[in-house]
Amino acid sequence: MVVDRTKSTAFMKKDDRGEKRVRSGTTTSVNMSSANPLYYAAVPKPQLVTLDAKTAKESHIDTVMEIDGRFLDGIGSGCYPGYLGNDFKLFGKPALLYRKFTQDLLDQMVKHAKQAPKRASVLNGRNGAGKSAELLKAASVAASSGHIVIYAHSAITWVNSSRPYAPQSSSDMFTQPELTTELLRSVSLVSGNALARVPLGKEIALGKKKSLDATKTLADLVNLGLQTPSLAHSVLENLLEVASTQTKVPVLLAIDDVNSLWCNTLYRDQSDNILPANRLRLISTMLPFFEGKQTLARGWVLGAASYSDLRFMPKDLNKRLNPPPMIPLANAELSKDLVAFPPTELPFDVIPMGTISAIETWALMHFYHKTNVIASPITKALAGKRWLAASGNPRRIFAGVTSYF
Repeated sequence: MVVDRTKSTAFMKKDDRGEKRVRSGTTTSVNMSSANPLYYAAVPKPQLVTLDAKTAKESHIDTVMEIDGRFLDGIGSGCYPGYLGNDFKLFGKPALLYRKFTQDLLDQMVKHAKQAPKRASVLNGRNGAGKSAELLKAASVAASSGHIVIYAHSAITWVNSSRPYAPQSSSDMFTQPELTTELLRSVSLVSGNALARVPLGKEIALGKKKSLDATKTLADLVNLGLQTPSLAHSVLENLLEVASTQTKVPVLLAIDDVNSLWCNTLYRDQSDNILPANRLRLISTMLPFFEGKQTLARGWVLGAASYSDLRFMPKDLNKRLNPPPMIPLANAELSKDLVAFPPTELPFDVIPMGTISAIETWALMHFYHKTNVIASPITKALAGKRWLAASGNPRRIFAGVTSYF
């Protein structure tokens, strides 16, 4: 059996200075000409079609495709949702399966690029169903289509107290200028050309001495926020206000871990009280779009729910997203009891994500074999067994074939 990439630190080699140096197959390059082939194998890099606006078509369904490197550079190195960063390292490139579900999702995005729906949409499904992967693919294709893309790969980092925050003067709100500046930088890098096409249309005053006249563009607005981080929140708010009302360029507002917008955060106020998410200015800027209070003229507001950390999944929201099956009651009046039967209405539309098909599992496992994640030849029987054992869950299928790593 060939071990493709070992993480063992037992391979020690003294350098010219006589010091020991750890060599790992995943973090340091290995001289393959002298490496023991029983322990090391070159990381294969199969040629894949890059997923963009031109290649996102039905003929590529059930094909593993590479995510556009320009988009990934724009959102930031290592800014991948969930486990995808580790997956991409293992594959040697950022690659995801183009599914029938992906095609349907992108067809909706094309439709909404002409006229936005009145309500946001949220991808919902079990852990490992592929919600984050679908949101990432949608954002990447939207960027290559010329949309203004505002993509957040993990809203949990907005609420888990891992980033700086500060109270806002003369208000009960709290600011996160560092996080907001990073989001603006991502928007600028991913959608710079699209931003430059949209004029402000009115004078925008930012602070006491900063202002932009009506002839300036959204690109100028975002650049001002990057140059002056203290204005980042105001810039983001004005960006969303102008972008949501203009009809020149479609907009995609895509937020992963979107349930975090309604949770109790791990931050605390000056009195040591827990901060609800809506007291963070960054989140309060996004909430109206997911609660139907603010809409886009062209484009789509799309989120993905996450159950990886239930601290940030409000119980009430969880029940509304996953209501128990209802049985018709003999007493119709009983169904009106809000205690026994709490309301299940949501301010957004839910797009359910089910399991992947056996054919999709076959396509995935062939890709795993090409990248040496699986050494054994792929047969229909093997793919079928993995599919059944994992109940069609893509993350569980991947975990099953990499359990020896």
